Amino acid sequence: MPRNSMSINEQIAAYSWLQALGTNIQAVGQTKLLSKKKRLQKEGKDLVILGNILQAVANAAQTFLTLEQRGSTGKERTLNSANAFGSFLQSVGNSIQALTTDGS
Repeated sequence: MPRNSMSINEQIAAYSWLQALGTNIQAVGQTKLLSKKKRLQKEGKDLVILGNILQAVANAAQTFLTLEQRGSTGKERTLNSANAFGSFLQSVGNSIQALTTDGS
């Protein structure tokens, strides 16, 4: 491994922060959607989509990184697989939300 590269756990943590950022952006967007002003509603829709995309990307990356981790026991491998599957489901869900957001 090159000296300057991040460990898998550090990469997963970085993507967790990206996921959290996406969650916050999406929440701001949802709040703006409540406005009676069309301009703020449009901004809200755009933020909801952006937030969901960031969450989807982060979860997809976490899926692949988690699968790269090798557990030394059968239990650790099973937990890694279950964790990766959970991240995969979240990624799919956020992708669907981003694609179907209509601002209502």
